Amino acid sequence: MNLKPFQPHHANQSGSILVAALGVLVLTAAVVGIALIEAQYRYRTSHQSSRWAQASGAAEAGVEMALMSAQKSSWTADGWSAAPGAPGAGSVSKSFPLSAGVAGAGPTSADVSVDQITLSGNQWIRVRSIGRAHLFGGPAAGVDAQDVLLRKLSLKKDRVTGASMGTTPQATRMIEVLAEPRSPFQRSILLDQKLTMDPSSWVDSFDSSDPTKSTNSMYDLAKRSTNANVGINDTQGASDLRGGSIYGDLEYSGAAPLNTYGVTGTITTPFNRPVLPVKAPTWTTFNATPTVINGSMTLKGGAKGAPARYKVNSVTLPGSRVLTMSPHATGAESYIEVWVAGNLNIFGDGSILSLPGVHVTYHVEGNIDVSGSSFLNQSNIAANNIINVINRPTGGNQSVLVSGSGDLIGAINAPGADITVAGSANMIGSLIGKTMLMSGSGAFHYDEALARTNSSGGGYSVRSWAEAVR
Repeated sequence: MNLKPFQPHHANQSGSILVAALGVLVLTAAVVGIALIEAQYRYRTSHQSSRWAQASGAAEAGVEMALMSAQKSSWTADGWSAAPGAPGAGSVSKSFPLSAGVAGAGPTSADVSVDQITLSGNQWIRVRSIGRAHLFGGPAAGVDAQDVLLRKLSLKKDRVTGASMGTTPQATRMIEVLAEPRSPFQRSILLDQKLTMDPSSWVDSFDSSDPTKSTNSMYDLAKRSTNANVGINDTQGASDLRGGSIYGDLEYSGAAPLNTYGVTGTITTPFNRPVLPVKAPTWTTFNATPTVINGSMTLKGGAKGAPARYKVNSVTLPGSRVLTMSPHATGAESYIEVWVAGNLNIFGDGSILSLPGVHVTYHVEGNIDVSGSSFLNQSNIAANNIINVINRPTGGNQSVLVSGSGDLIGAINAPGADITVAGSANMIGSLIGKTMLMSGSGAFHYDEALARTNSSGGGYSVRSWAEAVR
């Protein structure tokens, strides 16, 4: 009898178990692989989201640095290609590497361009800042299509310029800002150092643009306001109001001014409002004559977009000499700029007569010595008579003296000068200086309308801040 060999059932079972184990292993590997791929995409999305946010921060930083250069008017000193030109000229630019010196930070930067544009008849600046943050992991998108659509990442091509990204994909975001020039004359008086007043002198305010606060745009004692705020950055321990009246607030830093009982508003400290230096004009085209003004003559203005410009060595008007500022056409609003490389002196009955509708801006490199009746501003608007005293490159003393009697209607921006208003002279407008002495019975009437003018030298106010969506 033939006997069959014994076939243990456990061998078949082991084979089945092995096959099942292999199946489970393959399935597990597939699941793990899918999970890893999903995790990779999720991590990529998270990383790209984070870098997209950092690109926004970089763009904002670029805007802030451009605005700082604009506030100080220090374009070339801050490394820009140039200062922004007139409206229509090409933009100036600068690149900022923002991750340099920051441990563990990926490359981030801002490419910023600035130009000037004309809005509402004034020259604004436009800042365009592109923030860039490098993406790691190659030019691949995350798993969420809507997220990719939202962020518009520059994976293979720069979405702004269209250039190839090569091996450095980026998150890029662009911010555009429009900034309006702000008047430097936000207060009646702004000083870097001390203020000294006479007991019989006073400072108050009015508004030439408001008939309830002025009469025919002129100061009216019956309508005066109490907004004649005074700011002193460093009293030097020597400011003394001597009981003189200030119809407004007094802000200061340093030792407390003495004898402030004539201040009607609040007295607060500390105060820090940098007095920006006044720089010489940069224009090179101007009328070749006259080269010196020392007698009676007439200077004719130009349209707002094309002011008549004159550069002279000095202005000296003795006796009854009269310098007349006339419009370019009868009844037309006209604009004149006069760059005085030396001193501006007016003696006796000499005067500068600005006819109605004529806006005059002076840029004086030397000292000023005039009487209160020296500037006959027939518009009766302080904003039509702006006197800038240019800071000397090497420092040194500068002085502005307004003496005698009569009214000087205008605004003086002389941050490096010691200013004296003496006698019974009245000043109607605003004043910026290093120090100020009010000696005698003169008064200072701040024209609040000056705070709303677009006079240069006061920096810029942001009016629009938007992100480009392309």
